[in-house]
Amino acid sequence: MRKQRAFTLIELLVVIAIIALLMAILMPALQRVKQQARAIGCQANLKQWSLIFSMYAHEYENKFPGWMDSPAPWPQQLRALWPQHADSNDLFLCPSARKLQSELLTSDNYQLGSTFTAWSLRSPADHVRIDCSYGLNFWAQSIPKLDPDPRYWQTVPSKRAATIPLLTDSVLWWSCHEDIGVPPEIEDTWTDDSLPCCMNRHNGTIRAVFMDFSTRPIPLKQLWTLKWHPQFNTHGPYSPTADTTPAWPQWMKPLRDH
Repeated sequence: MRKQRAFTLIELLVVIAIIALLMAILMPALQRVKQQARAIGCQANLKQWSLIFSMYAHEYENKFPGWMDSPAPWPQQLRALWPQHADSNDLFLCPSARKLQSELLTSDNYQLGSTFTAWSLRSPADHVRIDCSYGLNFWAQSIPKLDPDPRYWQTVPSKRAATIPLLTDSVLWWSCHEDIGVPPEIEDTWTDDSLPCCMNRHNGTIRAVFMDFSTRPIPLKQLWTLKWHPQFNTHGPYSPTADTTPAWPQWMKPLRDH
């Protein structure tokens, strides 16, 4: 009877080394595939939102909802408008940011999100907790005539709607709530002056719904070239046409330019 030859220790170590080498080569590729899949899932969510907003605008003479007229935050208002989404949080969470910041909210009853976590808010209307990873353009809402602020988009604009963000990835319930906003100086650290949607969630981009109800990625360095409100200066210090552009924060420097 022929005796079977066993593997030597050297042969086993060679096999293990080859497997480890293959894993080292394949893991970055698999990680990229995962990131792409999450970005596609985010785009699919926003496509649903684009249909929801377009149906609302069609039914209400091209007006946006008056988000500030209600004590309920906008995700809660949308659940009331579209009951079929009342029991599901899927559309409110980007696949790259489904993790919740904390099970317990702070004494302020809200927590800012981050690049890969959702923001949390306790509704002042009925104290229901809301978790979401998208933010509305603060200036896209129909405000009563008593408010003279010309920065609000009271209705869907007829011109250049494809350059006006409506809903984006965000660490706050508003994706743009200041007149301009600046890039966070430190990655994943936002202040009151920061643009809440400026984060590296999808390989140097965020995903967005625009006011023509299209969806597409926005490279982070292009955020300041978009018309967030009618008086937003798209030729400001962070635009490619500026005479002198401030230095981008260190974490943004490797990202592609406009």
